[in-house]
Amino acid sequence: MDTLILARERKIATLHAAFHTIEGDGFEVRRAIPSSIFEAIGPFIFLDHFGPIEVRPGEAKGASAHPHAGIETLSLLLEGRTVHKDSLGNVSRMGPGEVQWMRAGRGVIHDESPDEILRRAGGHLHGVQLWINMPKGAKHTEPAYRHVTAQEIPLLPHETGTVRLVAGRVGDVTGPVRTSGDPFVVQASLTSGSTLLVDVSHPCELALYVMTGAIAIAGEAVEPGQLARLTSGDTLRVVVKENSELLLVGGDPLDAPIMRHGPFVMNTIAELERAIRDYHAGRMGKI
Repeated sequence: MDTLILARERKIATLHAAFHTIEGDGFEVRRAIPSSIFEAIGPFIFLDHFGPIEVRPGEAKGASAHPHAGIETLSLLLEGRTVHKDSLGNVSRMGPGEVQWMRAGRGVIHDESPDEILRRAGGHLHGVQLWINMPKGAKHTEPAYRHVTAQEIPLLPHETGTVRLVAGRVGDVTGPVRTSGDPFVVQASLTSGSTLLVDVSHPCELALYVMTGAIAIAGEAVEPGQLARLTSGDTLRVVVKENSELLLVGGDPLDAPIMRHGPFVMNTIAELERAIRDYHAGRMGKI
């Protein structure tokens, strides 16, 4: 018998609906992390889900130049095309299946906008942006950036869908995004009637977010826009009721209390004030 079947399965501890809010230049997102009940899932302190939507010609919106400090951003694009620019001098175009990771550290400015074709002609847009908290004592490190192509993201075995390991470890497979907090990210596109069984013994904290479709864990339904915080365990079994897009996120819990002020996340008020001063003084550079 498969050893995964014998292992202790994770179940739903609590279920939460993402709330709607406006981000960037006026586009709507579903925010699943944080909530009024919890501040983080592992090192992830933000989960914003945008789309899937049909963008009409001339109506595509992004997030024009804005700062960050004390965090790392991780963006996953499922549909559409965007352009990233930052104060480090990076310019890269992101397509479906690709990932962008950016360490803000002591401070960086970036611009995330739909590409010219999407702006002019319209099309589909769908994706997720996550924020990873940087540990205490490391929030003022130098900024960095990496564009991860779809070909760099390994696939986990699954017969009727696509299961991609963006960050973390499953067996002897390791995702391309490796950083503090031991983040774990799996993005799965699954077909109706299938079952996903995955080794999740490594991440300490873990949650599943349903972007589209409908699934069940231990007989409990999870609908689009809902995030299921999971119990501890070694495996996860997901029964797919409809064609679904899912996101698994987790990792080590926060190492210290955090304080937020807009795009800045630090551990103390003094650190927040420093980040704000640095931004207004131009010390985070410019695009």
